Amino acid sequence: MAQPVDMARRTRELSGQRWGMFVCWSFSTFSGREWTGGVKDVPFFRATGVDTDQWARTAREAGMGYILFLTKHHDGFCLWDTATTERRVTRAPLGRDVLAELRRSCDKYGIKLALYFSEGDWTWPGATDGAGGKGGSWPEQKKAQLRELLTRYGPIEYLWFDHAVGDGGLSHADTVAFCKSLQPGCFVGFNHGDQQGADIRLGEMGRPGPLADQSAAGPYAAKAANSYRLAEFTYPILPTHEGGAMWFYSLPRHDNLCRDAASLYEDYLGAVRYGNVFALDVGPDYAGRLRDIDVRTLRTVGRMIRAGASRPAKPQPLSVGCPATASSTWNSPGYEAAKAFDGSDATRWGAAPDARAGWLAVDLGQPRLVARVVVKELGFHRTQRFAIELSRDGSIWETVATGETLAGTRTFDFEPRLVRRVRLNVLAANEVPTIESVEVYGPERTALVGRQRTLR
Repeated sequence: MAQPVDMARRTRELSGQRWGMFVCWSFSTFSGREWTGGVKDVPFFRATGVDTDQWARTAREAGMGYILFLTKHHDGFCLWDTATTERRVTRAPLGRDVLAELRRSCDKYGIKLALYFSEGDWTWPGATDGAGGKGGSWPEQKKAQLRELLTRYGPIEYLWFDHAVGDGGLSHADTVAFCKSLQPGCFVGFNHGDQQGADIRLGEMGRPGPLADQSAAGPYAAKAANSYRLAEFTYPILPTHEGGAMWFYSLPRHDNLCRDAASLYEDYLGAVRYGNVFALDVGPDYAGRLRDIDVRTLRTVGRMIRAGASRPAKPQPLSVGCPATASSTWNSPGYEAAKAFDGSDATRWGAAPDARAGWLAVDLGQPRLVARVVVKELGFHRTQRFAIELSRDGSIWETVATGETLAGTRTFDFEPRLVRRVRLNVLAANEVPTIESVEVYGPERTALVGRQRTLR
């Protein structure tokens, strides 16, 4: 009889990996869309090669403990040599069992392996191809595929189940029980739906935070479960942009678009602080290789991690979680003013659809010494004229910075002021003003405090 698994020890082991590389590579790599319905022919997956050694080597250089690999997306295309369907990578022109190669590469470079699996499938009975929540029902097929994954590819750290198109006819409680019967020490989590039995809280587009803080699990989080042992969060290395995918390789015109190493390092530190695991999504290109910019960025984060305590942590913005207002808001939920001040790069404020100007303001609650404002407009480049404005009481505003473009991350430093309200005023834009974040900081050195000036 198998010995019972010490799940407290397993929790410490998984938490100790700290962060990993989420590899999304499938039909959507070649469609330029996040979801790719309507594909009938397996050769749509037209990869010219694959370099799993590069993936694992880069993960090690970045100080990552594991790779989370997409085995099957909603379209039903399997990235391993499954016996359950002809819709598999070994029937594509590539003709290689990518998961088997990744397992060998992970072992070679000392990297653990976790797996993503879409539990619904648009090729199964009752499915509507391309539709959310319409992944059909074939519980025996779901179990057969999971059996292959959990018996042929070695120990799996955790299973990241995507519930976006349904549970495939097998409840989450039964899914957990089946997976645990094959690998008792494998953590199981679901990004949506019933969380019964889940022992890892998945955080799609989430952020670092304590396990008790369900808001850290991101905008799509399900109701919390009392069975959670550990929190994970994940988002793409690609910042928000127009056109092309984010979770998969986008378009060649986005090959120089990437989140900055400093922000990734800060979220790594957050994961360490709260005992989370942070899965950073990086999509290989048509040749099955990570983009050069991704490799450079991850190596830089690895150097930051190795530098350790010698590198001071970025101070917490004064503005995180403070009440926010805006001149207008996009006409669907999720783009409110507060999204620019929630401490997450995964959310953003959007003005009304017809707006070509607008303002975004935060109330610090009481007068605070302010010396820096950081604005992120990643991937949009819409702002044509703007001003940074400060106020003690909201009746008189002082302009401390102006410009004609934001186009990325901009930092504005100025003589410290004692103020309560800070406002980004977009005076002109070529499209709807859309701002990922505004961060407000105090002076970095206490010596600056003596030079403060109070607004009248």
